[in-house]
Amino acid sequence: LLFSWGAPGKTGPGEFHVPHGVWVHTDGRVFVADRENHRIQVFTPDGEFLTQWTDFSRPCDIYIDGDETVFVPELDAFMSVLSIDGRLLARWSGPTEAGAHAIWVDSHGDLYINQNLEGQRLLKYRRLG
Repeated sequence: LLFSWGAPGKTGPGEFHVPHGVWVHTDGRVFVADRENHRIQVFTPDGEFLTQWTDFSRPCDIYIDGDETVFVPELDAFMSVLSIDGRLLARWSGPTEAGAHAIWVDSHGDLYINQNLEGQRLLKYRRLG
């Protein structure tokens, strides 16, 4: 173990309640899907709190593509798409409206979403445009 940070909690910066997904950006920032606190927290590589994004419904994972588009699957909603500064670009429901759990984006920009609450399936969305 080289380093760790955070503590159990529900309101403060660096407090987590089921930290569920982590993404390290190419610039070193660490994005954490803090599922039961309904937010994404952003830190420096040394664990210093930078910001948080709210308005999620149990975010489970995070993926940032080469265009710096941020994809956040949500357990009680489905999918939010944001800019790298946290501005909401799009949000949509899935075939059963809930249960998005994990995401990956392939080299063509297509999205693969693991839906585990309802349906127990893998969904593929083709990126248009």
